[in-house]
Amino acid sequence: YLIMESREQQFAANRIDSMATYRDLKRGGRYAEDPFGDVFLVIDGWGTLRSEYEDLEATITEIATRGLAFGIHVVGAATRWLDLRPAVRDLLGTRLELRLGDPVDSAHGRRVAMNVPSERPGRGLTPDGMHSLSILPRIDGKAENVDLTAGVQHLTESLRRAWPGAGAPAVRLLPSHVAYDSLPQPALTGRQRWQLPVGIAEADLGPVYLDFAAEPHCILFADIECGKTTFLRTLAKGIADRYTPDEACIIAIDYRRSMLGSISQDHLIGYASSTQATDGVIGQIVSAMKERLPGSDITPEQLRSRSWWQGPDLFVLIDDYDLVVGGPMNPLMPLLEYAMQARDIGLHIVITRRSGGAGRAVYETFLSRLRELGTPGIVMSGERDEGVLVGNVRPTRMPPGRGWLVTRREGARLVQLGWLPQDE
Repeated sequence: YLIMESREQQFAANRIDSMATYRDLKRGGRYAEDPFGDVFLVIDGWGTLRSEYEDLEATITEIATRGLAFGIHVVGAATRWLDLRPAVRDLLGTRLELRLGDPVDSAHGRRVAMNVPSERPGRGLTPDGMHSLSILPRIDGKAENVDLTAGVQHLTESLRRAWPGAGAPAVRLLPSHVAYDSLPQPALTGRQRWQLPVGIAEADLGPVYLDFAAEPHCILFADIECGKTTFLRTLAKGIADRYTPDEACIIAIDYRRSMLGSISQDHLIGYASSTQATDGVIGQIVSAMKERLPGSDITPEQLRSRSWWQGPDLFVLIDDYDLVVGGPMNPLMPLLEYAMQARDIGLHIVITRRSGGAGRAVYETFLSRLRELGTPGIVMSGERDEGVLVGNVRPTRMPPGRGWLVTRREGARLVQLGWLPQDE
């Protein structure tokens, strides 16, 4: 997808009229920074893709729609034609049909499809309904498919040795973990001042930041031992590394005490591990935020610069939200009024919650109002039956630290969150 977007911009900037012209220019030595020629996206098992990776279907459809003009081809295999949506099927210019499990599904009719011999791999029908036989992908002189895997491996190795040019760039994948210290820190001036690094994105393996100036809160859903507390530890370290206690301070609500010792004591001004303690720190926050609310005499310039109050921004880190609100009353409800004006009064609420039961919990008043504000969310490993939690993202089984980051500006991005050992 990134190749397609890059070429689209390149074609417009350099007035390239077609992919044929681009191929000629590359043969002449132009655009050496593009290491790709024509790109083939091969999908084996279209039905599995739709059921297991539903979020990718829209992207693949867009690639099939626009990609051919930029040298990107989509090749797919499915067990039946119904696995392909009509919008995608119409975009596939060349269609071959092999023997189907049920001839009724054939695009050529049941009677024609029944004439394709069974137990004869490679036999099928052309778009004109004529019988066809596919070739074996091997060049070792054997005409059998018993050891086809070895034959294909021999073919690819022979092609690699015969090709005099550079090989295609390897597909870059998200690593299993990303050290927090390896994440670049944005500048401390301008619009980047309140950006905190949290991980890297799959699309370009570039750093991912949460911009607390533009979107003051964050919600994370994840299963047990998938990175909820680690995420809060990395945020706490980022706050301590980037800001002085006069610029930012932290209040932690942590009923499992999993963040004890993980937050800079200079920045930590409150810690609650019980309902009683939570009521106390929430009352302190409400008192402080009440004094920061803008009055009727505040000018538009003061609103933009937030100059009518002084003091540090306050980050409220809440681990295991489901434990905090497990009683008859939600102790966080007094914060809701101030969460609506958080950007103006320097309040940031970061919540992590187990994905189990989150499908119902997102309709609870506090979480529901935060979602209505367009709060960024991270959906990590969990059961798909929980339904949509943030944006249009459902939880699925993923490795620890991996999840979908959903923001208003960037949409949904697959990310690997930074990893920080507990003793650091």
